[in-house]
Amino acid sequence: MSVTVSTQERFVGRDIQARVGMHVRLTEQALERRAENGRSDPSKGQPGVIVKVHPNWTVDVQWTATKRVRSGYACGTAAGKVRAFHLALVSDEFGDKPQTEWNRCKTGVIPSRAPYV
Repeated sequence: MSVTVSTQERFVGRDIQARVGMHVRLTEQALERRAENGRSDPSKGQPGVIVKVHPNWTVDVQWTATKRVRSGYACGTAAGKVRAFHLALVSDEFGDKPQTEWNRCKTGVIPSRAPYV
């Protein structure tokens, strides 16, 4: 299984912490994995909004095109192991904070502090 990871996308969970209200889209990695498994694109090419953040580094997204909530989108690490990043940031209602030296994660992965919603 070969998966391409883009450096142009800002991954939710890797580059920015998941928050309710973020506008997101599926990453190329997520679309490739879905195609390999014969599953369709639930977003229909449109963005969605994160409606719930789970403590197990997954989120629920309500897709704009279908108005349906889908769950289980991976966005981080579990027990120190790197997982897939299925969502990329489109916009954030709270404002996207630019990375500075004091708030940039040194390991490249956001620490395990997923908000409970």
